[in-house]
Amino acid sequence: MINKLVKYIISISILSLLGVVLLDYIILPNYVGYSNEHYLPDIRGEYLEKASYQLREIGFNIELIVVPYIEKNIPGTVIKMFPRSFTKVKEGHTITLTVAGKDHDIDVPDISSLTIRNAKLTLTKFSLAIDTIIYEYDNSIPEGYITFQLPRRGQAVKSSTKMTLGVSRGPAPDYYIIPDIVNLSLNHAKDEILAKGLRVGLITYEYQPDLLPNTVIEQNMTAGMRVSFPTSINFTVSTINKE
Repeated sequence: MINKLVKYIISISILSLLGVVLLDYIILPNYVGYSNEHYLPDIRGEYLEKASYQLREIGFNIELIVVPYIEKNIPGTVIKMFPRSFTKVKEGHTITLTVAGKDHDIDVPDISSLTIRNAKLTLTKFSLAIDTIIYEYDNSIPEGYITFQLPRRGQAVKSSTKMTLGVSRGPAPDYYIIPDIVNLSLNHAKDEILAKGLRVGLITYEYQPDLLPNTVIEQNMTAGMRVSFPTSINFTVSTINKE
């Protein structure tokens, strides 16, 4: 009697174990789709053709985003992916690949009648980047509109070309105020001068080992002084290099 009971308990235990294994490894995976999931391979740096083949082979769809050409990226290669590599994703999911664009010839568009915001949007459509924006007073062009562009409209350039834009500040004021640029960094000082509608003049360097390099230590015009025209401001900047 005891032996039968033991055998019965063992049989029930085995059946229960088989039921758990069946539930965990066959029924549930098929029901929720676990068996159709894969870890995404890291395809960054691969050419698009190879990357697409790898993903499609394991059941994924591809969506592309092509970004403008820049020197650090090899054209035609994957630079980003979403979801990220090594993420577990179901088959049939769409993987977004960001691909480096090629450097190609384009004609520079005419942005002379646009606001700076619309000019940026237009240049982005042509894969052109902006290098420098120069704000200047202009009595004939409304504030916020483009005053000039380099390269000029219609000029044939590479898509990697960076544009220089002039933007109107509106009519010139009756006077200009000299900013205080002492103790500012070189770049910050330049920005302050240009923001006041003035010009960056002669920059000299003086050995000052106790100061951060490129710190303005002197300016030739008194801060707060009013001038009637956009004069140039000369200033001296620190350096840790002995000449």
